[in-house]
Amino acid sequence: MVQTPGKRSQIPGKIVMPLALFIIVGCILVAGCSIPSIRSTKAGNSSSPTTTPSITAPTPAVIETTMPDPTDTTPPLNKKGQLTVSIGDYRAEQPVSVLIDNVSAGEVSRGKPLNMTVTAGRHTVRICVIGVCIQEDVLITSSNPTTIDVGERLQKEVVTGALHVSIGGYNAELPVFVDDAGVGNVSLGKPLNLMLSEGQHKVTVCVGILCENETVEIKFAQPVYSDFGERLKKVAEFPTPTIRIVDTRQTNDRITVDVEFMNPGKNDLTMSTTIRVAYSYIDPQTHWKKNNTKQGTVTTSVNAGTRTVKSLDLSLTGGSAYNIEIPVIVDIS
Repeated sequence: MVQTPGKRSQIPGKIVMPLALFIIVGCILVAGCSIPSIRSTKAGNSSSPTTTPSITAPTPAVIETTMPDPTDTTPPLNKKGQLTVSIGDYRAEQPVSVLIDNVSAGEVSRGKPLNMTVTAGRHTVRICVIGVCIQEDVLITSSNPTTIDVGERLQKEVVTGALHVSIGGYNAELPVFVDDAGVGNVSLGKPLNLMLSEGQHKVTVCVGILCENETVEIKFAQPVYSDFGERLKKVAEFPTPTIRIVDTRQTNDRITVDVEFMNPGKNDLTMSTTIRVAYSYIDPQTHWKKNNTKQGTVTTSVNAGTRTVKSLDLSLTGGSAYNIEIPVIVDIS
């Protein structure tokens, strides 16, 4: 039993302990009671003790960092390196094309390597002879120049045959294309001789924008001869811009001259010509025969690769019984 001074009431001891425990638990759950620890320290210039609360430092945050991969050999994108491509002793009729990542980079020939500055990193190099390409993968670094020689591969992998291109009696010097790539010029009496890889190839000869095509089959040790002369005459009778008289008609004292303008070139043209007609007539006063001329100019625009016909009308004067001669072209511009 617990006795309270001044009072005679009594609280049983077995009730006090549970009540105290209930108060402590309630304090923790409701108020979050905590008792900071106090430690005694002495100030450097003070004789009285100084109390400083102990504060628990927060736990530092953990930040993830990515470490560079020591096995990654990819060079920085802003660096460049040197690349040299050569074909050794390989003999080619035309320069060999070089492409870097499918973009034309230039040409290489025997004894003339191609030197380039290329962005550091991995690249695909393609070396193409007419109709055939071989490929090399390279790693360009800024510290060491890279050199590749594909001469032996070209000799082993590219089997060739002969092609001879001519234009017969067509009087011009014209470009020749094989598989849409320019390979040289052909002219009257001077055929173009080529060595092409085995297989089918498209051969094209052009007069301006007017072209004739032929597909040929190239085989080793079996020369192919292709003449474009007659076919060129059909599509482009003349290899250069030309003006000619195609017809003349007379009705009493009136003459009509038909003039053809031909433009086989690649650009539109304005073409002009002056036509002269000589004629004779009978003078109505003397009844003598006299001579005279009439001339006129005709001008027209002619689109590239086309032809057109324009007419020129001339009126004859002086008398009667007109007798005309063949009209002639006296000026062209």
